[in-house]
Order: sequence, then C-alpha cells, then structure tokens
Amino acid sequence: MQNSNPKLGIIAGGGSAPRFLVEACQKIGRDFFVVCLEGQADQGWADALPHVWLPLGAGSRLKALIDEQAIKEIVMIGRVRRPSLLEIKPDWLALKVLTKIGMNMLGDDALLRSIGKAMEDEAGVRVVGIQDIFADLLTPAGQLGRSAPDDEARKDIERGVAVARALGQLDVGQAVIVQQGIVLGVEAIEGTDALIARSATLRREGAGGVLIKIAKPQQDNRYDLPTVGPETITSMMRAGLRGVALESGRSLLLERERTLAMADEAGIFILGLSFD
Repeated sequence: MQNSNPKLGIIAGGGSAPRFLVEACQKIGRDFFVVCLEGQADQGWADALPHVWLPLGAGSRLKALIDEQAIKEIVMIGRVRRPSLLEIKPDWLALKVLTKIGMNMLGDDALLRSIGKAMEDEAGVRVVGIQDIFADLLTPAGQLGRSAPDDEARKDIERGVAVARALGQLDVGQAVIVQQGIVLGVEAIEGTDALIARSATLRREGAGGVLIKIAKPQQDNRYDLPTVGPETITSMMRAGLRGVALESGRSLLLERERTLAMADEAGIFILGLSFD
C-alpha cells in the first residue's frame, strides 16, 4: 500500500544510514528517490533503487531533478567529507549559493543550515530530519543494553561531555574519546570512525576508553545528528572501547535491536544522556 506522505528525496552520503532510511521507507510504502553524492556515497548500494549520482556542485541539476521527480521533502543523510571549493566544481547555481553563504567562513553545522535554506529557497522543497519521519530512531534516556558504565567510565563521560560541548560551541565536532580521564582524541573533519581507529593507537593499559557523542549546542536537529549503529559498535570493538554515551533525544540509534545485541555480546555499554 502506498503511503500518503509526499515523495521523499534522500541526499545520500556515505555509511549505512542512507540504506537504513531507504529500508524504513520501503516498509511503510513511502515513495522516495535517492541522490547519491559522488565521492561520498558508498558504491553499489543504490543500484536497484530509483537513484542518480550527482557531484556536490551540481546545483542546477539537483533543482531540475527535484522538479522532475515531484519531490516535496528532502532528507540529507550519511557521512559527507567536507570538500574544498576546487573539489566541488560548482555550476552556476551552486556557485551562487556558495558565494552567498561564504563556505570557507562557516563551520559544519552553519554550512549545512545554509545549504538547507538555499535548497528550500531555490528548489521549493522542505528539508526535514530523519527523526521527523521516524521518531523512534531517537536515542532514549538511560542504560540501553545489559552492560552499565562503572564509576570510572562515568567520570570519563563527564569529562567527555565538557570537552564535546566546548568543541560544539566552536562548530568543530561532536565526538570525544576519553580513557581514565585522558582525552585520547576529538572529532574534527575525519569523522567518528576515523577518530575511533586513531584512538586505538593511543589507548593505555587498563579499562578501555569511552566514546561520547553529543549534538552541538546550536545544532539544527535536521542535519547531522550524532549517530551510532552496528558499524560504530564494530569499530569500537576493534579499538577496545568499552562504551558509548549519546545525548538522548538529539542523537540517532540505527538498527536498534541489532546494535544493542552486538553491544551486549561485546560487553559494550550504550547510555542515553539527559541534559536539563
């Protein structure tokens, strides 16, 4: 049965999140069209789906596609490595937008907000967050699996939250890894998986570190909410991390049953943090 909601445009970066969103749309019968970003989206995953590949700078082609496909709502989802202006190779419309917003003067969240506003203004679509479509993806509060953080892990979480908030206010990153009170790494342009891999080379003897992921204080919840899924748990296992703390209500827990099962098997805790 076809869902009555308007056709959804999915602008897909890398990782499993775009694939998960497509599967969720298929389950409820919502019509969709995927725009895979060249150099960002995973190869091959959308081959059997209604899709097109576009470079980041193809603003006019994207606008025309939105009209052709009668797309009314857009979700921007998946990992996108921030490119240089030379890599984007913008067409006239993209150049107009980038000139207006001053790409190199903005942090990641401000850039995404500006791009979203430009899409709404130029293409007449509504940009929504994945949680606006599937609210049950939001991380709930409290201990979410069998494992729980001990006192030392809770101290690491407290320190990580303070560091992540400072980073977020500067619009830099969302994730921090802390072990025994020592900050092993903070997320910048490389993304969380690369941060986790890097932390593995810096880990100390004793109990493993903790990953803390929280939204930036000024973050628009439609874009780039902190996300954890099966891939994150696999990376954490390789790096010897013992838990992850997420901001409840402002982060996404993808494939929840599978993610929690993997975490339980590995003895990794997942904790939803509430901030009043």
